[in-house]
Amino acid sequence: MRVRGSRVGIIGGSVAGCATAIALERLGCDVQVFERSSGVLRDRGSGIAIPLALRDELIDSGYLPADYAHCLATLRWWILLWRSLRTRLADAPYHDGVTLHGFSQDADGVTAVFDDGSSQRFDLLVGADGYRSMIRQQVIPHTRPQYAGYILWRGNYPESRLWHRAAIQRGTEAGAWHYICLDGGHGIVYMIPNFDDRADPGHRRVNWGIYAPQPPGLDFSEPTSIPPGEVRRELYTHLDRLLTSAFPPDYEAVIRESPLEEVSIQPIYDDLVDSYVHGRVMLIGDAGTVTRPHTGSGATKALQDALCLARLGQEHDEWPGLLAAYDAERTAAGVSLVQLGRRLGRDLVEHTPKWGTMTADDFDAWTKRTLSGERLYLYGNAAAPDR
Repeated sequence: MRVRGSRVGIIGGSVAGCATAIALERLGCDVQVFERSSGVLRDRGSGIAIPLALRDELIDSGYLPADYAHCLATLRWWILLWRSLRTRLADAPYHDGVTLHGFSQDADGVTAVFDDGSSQRFDLLVGADGYRSMIRQQVIPHTRPQYAGYILWRGNYPESRLWHRAAIQRGTEAGAWHYICLDGGHGIVYMIPNFDDRADPGHRRVNWGIYAPQPPGLDFSEPTSIPPGEVRRELYTHLDRLLTSAFPPDYEAVIRESPLEEVSIQPIYDDLVDSYVHGRVMLIGDAGTVTRPHTGSGATKALQDALCLARLGQEHDEWPGLLAAYDAERTAAGVSLVQLGRRLGRDLVEHTPKWGTMTADDFDAWTKRTLSGERLYLYGNAAAPDR
């Protein structure tokens, strides 16, 4: 079966789905994208970090416009990514508010059935439906994301709301993001573009997260999250106590600008898969391996998956050869990232060092030991913890 002219359905229209659609359109495929959410996916790509080399490749390849909104932090870019990718899909049918009900495949293709009763036939079906992927669950029923045992408190808000600006001002002047070292976790604070693409000081958004043990009484064994507006006040008291007892006052003030109704809880999961390709079904992004957020590689991995697909499509005219090469390359990359995420989770949350006693040399040795010789852009130009 030839790649050019084939009909491809992509389930999931976030970062992974949009990037894959661009790659496949350029290979001459007839692409249809289906996204269950309706309207603008504002949280898709918000606060995502990608390495500069990947950013430049995406611009040079036309996946992102040269003038898309960004915030620069030292040598790291924090990007509002989904809208930039979505604008590159002007010619591809993008169906939002459409939910996949199920699918079946045979030797000639895949039939996808949607909740409205309609069905479509494809030569290839791409699962880009995230870490709770329905497609992965059907093709690999024995696997599911495994709960790591800790959570990420999250929030973001317009910079114009911020009264206590000292910490943010220091970061802006230094071109740095903020990393707050805790016993049994850590906090992060950084700036991202606003919804109107403004990225100049005073008009950005403040984005924060805190990795910490889960409050008692919660069960996150099944993949889930608690979105803004659904965090109960008794749960919020755990965050309140953590801010009071463990955070410097200037960072506590920054995080407290997020009211209860804007705070969310993201349980941390990861998952390994032994293959990204199953017959005429292909996985991409978090629908394949699921990495912990410490690696900063969720969107990066999805974008690299799409770029890999595009590159291999220049080398293979037929789907069997392309899919076999994609499977070998990206499955191995996913395994490596999951293993790295587990080491980072161990050393950044589960068994944190005595931050206050670390010298610069200690910190450098700890970083190298945690990375185990691997390079990761998020931990490249790091300074030893301030006391």
